[in-house]
Amino acid sequence: MRHRGRLTAGFLLIIVFKYFKGIVFFLVGIAALRIWRSNSFPSAGDIARFLRSSPENELVRWVSAVTPAQALGFGLLSLFVGAVFTAEATLLAARVWWSTYFTITLTALGIPLEIFEIIRRPAGIRRYLIFAVNAVILVYLWRRRNEFREGWKAP
Repeated sequence: MRHRGRLTAGFLLIIVFKYFKGIVFFLVGIAALRIWRSNSFPSAGDIARFLRSSPENELVRWVSAVTPAQALGFGLLSLFVGAVFTAEATLLAARVWWSTYFTITLTALGIPLEIFEIIRRPAGIRRYLIFAVNAVILVYLWRRRNEFREGWKAP
């Protein structure tokens, strides 16, 4: 089931990237659940001070309008997504033969959403950068999708 040996630099970068995304989603999920459990929701001014931003900031306005039910749903969903990213990284690190297919599928499922976000708000480089990173990951994994199988030879 597993192939031992050194991981290539590309796989190591993907694993680190997936763990990073998993940690970020876990932290966001924990923060959302803490807000949900608090007695009073923070005001726009509180959020702006915490983020060192303006109360007119789009993110501050969005977070200040969240209801307790939305905070609970967002927190649970963020924890789930964090667990999926962590599972991807762990399976790749363990060199499970089907982990590349698992990661290819999940990364490909996110591409249409990234394209939608770019079309919806084309200004700013962040969306393009995220799209490019995920496209590179997808191409790299597709070319090396059988690397963890026994007897596979690098092209």
